[in-house]
Amino acid sequence: MNKDDKLSLIIMRDDSPVRRYRFRTAWFRLFLCAQVLLLLSAFVGAYAGFTYWGQHLELVNANKALQEDIADKAIRLERLQNIQEILNTSDPGEIQALFSAVSKERQANAPVINLQDVFHSHDMQMAGVSNLQLSHVGDDLRIQFELNNLSDGTLSGSIQIYFVTQQANVIEARGDENELTFEIQRFRRVNSLLKLPSGMEFEAIFALRVVIGNDDGDVLFIQSYPVHNILTS
Repeated sequence: MNKDDKLSLIIMRDDSPVRRYRFRTAWFRLFLCAQVLLLLSAFVGAYAGFTYWGQHLELVNANKALQEDIADKAIRLERLQNIQEILNTSDPGEIQALFSAVSKERQANAPVINLQDVFHSHDMQMAGVSNLQLSHVGDDLRIQFELNNLSDGTLSGSIQIYFVTQQANVIEARGDENELTFEIQRFRRVNSLLKLPSGMEFEAIFALRVVIGNDDGDVLFIQSYPVHNILTS
């Protein structure tokens, strides 16, 4: 086809005469290009709409979180302003009495620690612990003691060490597995590093609990030792 060629479009229907239309090929090519551009525009528009809608949702969620944070800080600021106003207008004696009352209330609401639970003990007279010591080794602790076999035959099993906190929480300590498993005839010296749990300060530990069990799963010995009685330099 050259630029002067034309295309013929013939429309035939049963109830009407034949219709014939002639148009240049350039117009046909233009029509095809327009259809392609229309499809491309639709795809680009759909992709842009999807992308910008996701960004819009992210901005909405971020704005919602920011509004909640602002509201929370506004409440805190109002409370601080009220406290400041009270401090500026009240008598120092009344303020001191108020703080004393709050301190007494907190002490009254403090949880009651059952010392019997903290110092729970159990002894089947098959294993014993003597000369127990605790010391600092860098950021870790070292526990040393003599494990004695009080039974008639060979004794084998494992040892678990627990930290008892000032709030009476009991947390298992991670130690040297080779040192905390045993098979003895008479006695053995146990020397194991203990890892402090993440976020726990040494000052939070009130006592160490030693639990000895045999290979059959029986608990032979439980005893808790206050840290200030076993800590060495």
